[in-house]
Amino acid sequence: MAALGQRRRTAELECEIDMVPIMNMFLVLIPFLLASSTTLFLNGINTSVPVMAQTSEPAAVEKKSEVKITATVKLQDYQLVLEATSDEIAENKLKEMDTTLKNTNGQYQYAQLATALLRIKDLYPNSDTLILMPGERIIYDRIVKTMDVARAFEGQTLFPNVVISGQVK
Repeated sequence: MAALGQRRRTAELECEIDMVPIMNMFLVLIPFLLASSTTLFLNGINTSVPVMAQTSEPAAVEKKSEVKITATVKLQDYQLVLEATSDEIAENKLKEMDTTLKNTNGQYQYAQLATALLRIKDLYPNSDTLILMPGERIIYDRIVKTMDVARAFEGQTLFPNVVISGQVK
């Protein structure tokens, strides 16, 4: 029995949080998260999107070297179609530069495409833009290969500005 003058003291509970299980969890979790995260390297190919603009009447150009041709390559399932456009050249002259290259054994004829682009570049050296129009079922590798051929062939720069566009229906 307690003595008369003594008060009963309620025992104060000292409460400490055991941090060891939480530290153990982080000790396992952090290396697991670091090991399971993948390092993702993305390579970008510089392209641009065509902009619709108002065109004016074809201006008379004095020198052939100042004329710019915009080449358009349509990647279709079984062929490559190269077309040339310009506001400064007559339509019949542009049609002479158009080329259709049929696939052989399921492969595009990139060498012939490069030769046709090289011919355009030789005639009009200021030309620097090519519009690439892939079809719906064209795979990525073929688009990139066509872009590479259009930019440079055998060390010569052809059309450094490649624009990817969809076909207007």
